[in-house]
Amino acid sequence: MVLIIGGGIIGLSIAWRLTGIGKKVLIIDKSNFGKEASWAAAGMLSGRLDLKPSEKSLLPIFEKSHYAWPKFAKELENKSGKSIGYRKEGTLMVACDINEENKLKKNYNFLKKNGINVFWLSGNKIRQKEPYVSSNVLSGIFSPGDHHVNNRYTIDALITILKKNKNNCIFKENTEVTKIITEKNKVVGVKTKNEIIKTKEIIVCSGAWTNKIKNIQIKEVPIRPVKGQMICLKIPKGNTVLKHILWRENVYLVPRDNYDLIIGATEEEMGFDKSLTAGGIYNLLKIGREILPVIEDLSIIESWSGLRPTTRDEAPIIGPSKKIKGLIYATGHHRNGILLAPFTSSVIKNYYLNGKIENDCDKLKPGRFVV
Repeated sequence: MVLIIGGGIIGLSIAWRLTGIGKKVLIIDKSNFGKEASWAAAGMLSGRLDLKPSEKSLLPIFEKSHYAWPKFAKELENKSGKSIGYRKEGTLMVACDINEENKLKKNYNFLKKNGINVFWLSGNKIRQKEPYVSSNVLSGIFSPGDHHVNNRYTIDALITILKKNKNNCIFKENTEVTKIITEKNKVVGVKTKNEIIKTKEIIVCSGAWTNKIKNIQIKEVPIRPVKGQMICLKIPKGNTVLKHILWRENVYLVPRDNYDLIIGATEEEMGFDKSLTAGGIYNLLKIGREILPVIEDLSIIESWSGLRPTTRDEAPIIGPSKKIKGLIYATGHHRNGILLAPFTSSVIKNYYLNGKIENDCDKLKPGRFVV
């Protein structure tokens, strides 16, 4: 039996792929499945427009997972019988002043140089695509290949599929793993607050909480939480306020099929503090209104925050532990957990089939931070 710690999109996707090759899995989560970072996300499937030059080495895995998503989405919907709100309109990243425009042009040149299909548009061309965009918008980048999903629908679809496979998949919610139990540097089980569960194989998908588990060495897997605050507005049914994802600097607006409009997200080093702040929500609404003024008439229906699991280089940690045999990591996906679910689950599945981690993950190995 393979024990998976963490029932977010990464843990659930891995469980789906492993049960597909005949493995029996037990998924344990400290709360309800998918209710942490995966629930808090906006569901964007890009990893392109917000890519920093320092993250250039991650572009191949972002692209690989991006191109895997159409098949992944179709399979999810077919096997669950549920829609995951998969949309393909693309993304507009816009500038409202000269400084923003100069910064965006550098980003555009970087993307073009690395073979990404993007286009530079004037403010008027952007407003032809999105009539409600403010006249303050001078120009921007259009990325037609960017997709997005409703991440909460996606979590629901994964759980639905796994619950159909009761013989090979067991769920344990509201069960916190406090310690990895080892003997002679080999996994023999886990300790929770109420019991000891024996297993020789553990996959850690516990996100921002990874280093709270005893016997997981922070030197091998250094992960910290980065808070992101979000807000959801409701578009009146039948209205098309926004079709594309609209992005300005670090604030994005994401329209959904159910007429929700997601605005996110802050990036805050606040430890495990998930409280919403007036300043955080105000900044999201202020920047959102500057590029899409019509939002001031929309109802606020929900606000929340999530904790991104972030490593020192903002890249995930995928692969077997160098210290403990039987312990595998698939964690630390920062802001790209939804995007990288097909990639990460495929890598772990292939590890169980072939006994090795794919070359794509050479720069994602545990322990890479140890000098």
